[in-house]
Amino acid sequence: MAATKPEEDSAPTQDRVIARLLTDDIIAWRIPPGSWLREREIATRFGVSHAPVREAFRHLARIGLVKVVPWRGTHVIDIEEHAANEVYELWKSLFGVVCRLAAAEMTDRDGRELMHRLVEYKDVTKRTGNTFEHIEVSNRIGRFIAKRSNAPLALELLDRVALLARWQHNVYTDSYIESHGNEGGKRSAILYERLCRHIVGRDGDAADAAARSLIGVTQDSFGQALEEYKARHAKPKSGRRRAKAS
Repeated sequence: MAATKPEEDSAPTQDRVIARLLTDDIIAWRIPPGSWLREREIATRFGVSHAPVREAFRHLARIGLVKVVPWRGTHVIDIEEHAANEVYELWKSLFGVVCRLAAAEMTDRDGRELMHRLVEYKDVTKRTGNTFEHIEVSNRIGRFIAKRSNAPLALELLDRVALLARWQHNVYTDSYIESHGNEGGKRSAILYERLCRHIVGRDGDAADAAARSLIGVTQDSFGQALEEYKARHAKPKSGRRRAKAS
């Protein structure tokens, strides 16, 4: 049975509205990694007191997007500080679980809809090499599968991990996308078709394995993009000058 929507979702409070808008800014890197969030500035921006701002920071901390430092304040997590690879490992595990469940729960009608969405994804990977467009369409299909898995808790956890993954994907640059071509997109399209056919064929074990392999493709390309990001943002090491011999 689907979980009942909390009352607060139908009438969001100030702190949740602020948290949602700050989440959008953080995910898009309009507030860059490592930035400090000042209560006074945020309160002025939204025209509220400090109390809902502090509560909004707590929401963001529970998601994992910010870190609250006692006596200093709150700052957005940094790509170096966050366990980037851990996000992908969790994503693979959770997506594998929901695909296994979807193979058992999805109706024939849902299966036809899934295959229709797959056609859209394959078309995007052929039409453009833009990694962000691939990820956007891929995530829509993944959420469709997750919603049809009849597993509200798994969907909630998957949404949270996917949110962190979206934040991390900003390490991709136009130059990276141009230099690495569209091989990752082509591999993903092949694996996505395999995954969808396993779900429609009600083969849970195979769907689980294909789901993990699919996320693994993105994990590999992300690893390369992250290395380039780290190289661009590496801080020069400070060293002591050797004293000249007298």
